Amino acid sequence: MKTLAKISIAACGLAILGAPAWHTLHSREPVYQGQRLSQWLDKYNQVGALDKTEPISAAIRSMGTNSLPFLLAHIEADSPLRQRLCLLAGKLRLLRLPFYGASPYRATSLMALQALGAEAAPLCPELLPTAENPRTSYWGMMSLLAVGPKAIPTLERLCQSTNVKTRTQAVLMLATMQTMPSPWLWVWTKDPVSARPLLGFASMATDDVVRKMVKMLSHSDAAVRRASAEAIGRYTSPYTGVASSAVPSLVAALKDGDARVRQSAGETLKIIAPQTAAEAAVK
Repeated sequence: MKTLAKISIAACGLAILGAPAWHTLHSREPVYQGQRLSQWLDKYNQVGALDKTEPISAAIRSMGTNSLPFLLAHIEADSPLRQRLCLLAGKLRLLRLPFYGASPYRATSLMALQALGAEAAPLCPELLPTAENPRTSYWGMMSLLAVGPKAIPTLERLCQSTNVKTRTQAVLMLATMQTMPSPWLWVWTKDPVSARPLLGFASMATDDVVRKMVKMLSHSDAAVRRASAEAIGRYTSPYTGVASSAVPSLVAALKDGDARVRQSAGETLKIIAPQTAAEAAVK
């Protein structure tokens, strides 16, 4: 009974938290063929296969830049309380609420950005603080990746961050963008609260992506070179062939004109090629 009471409280809490924001956001959404943007985003959740998404993407492109503020709002959505309530509500399998959980349109908004491509470029400055915020950084980074080449200057700027995780994620996005034609693995699951279809995705640092990071050690921007050296250490296993291929470029980076690049190259060498690091007298 205590569990049921907690679940009921969670359900009521979700309704109270969600209703005002839902009405405000959706009352101003762009419309295409009589359906609001959120309805088209929900179609991404329901379609269940990547080869069935093009009609939805075409609708997103028809709404164009008018959709950007709403996509940003979905991407930035970060309510720890709502997430806790959704987790609590999801523990009772018999309860099927008529709404999604904490972030139903985050992943679909990324697919919408990918559909818009260069047309979504005006959103890049707005995504910068989202990518820098530890709570939302993953979503901000993936959003920039979705925008495509127009987001490269913003990602390069993120390489200047004082946060090493932010720097290396920015390099991962840059390398992925220039290597993989489809930068993530789209998957469809079920929302734990409503049991409705829910779009999600994953990303991965393939060998080709890491090889692109190695090439970025010669980038004209020292901040990108430094972040690339760090990213190689973060995303490469010492026992893979791609790690061995990175060693000559990292050794060369020990003579870089920027002290931070030299330090980062040395630290990564100690991770993936400790003997080479010792021979190079890396401290």
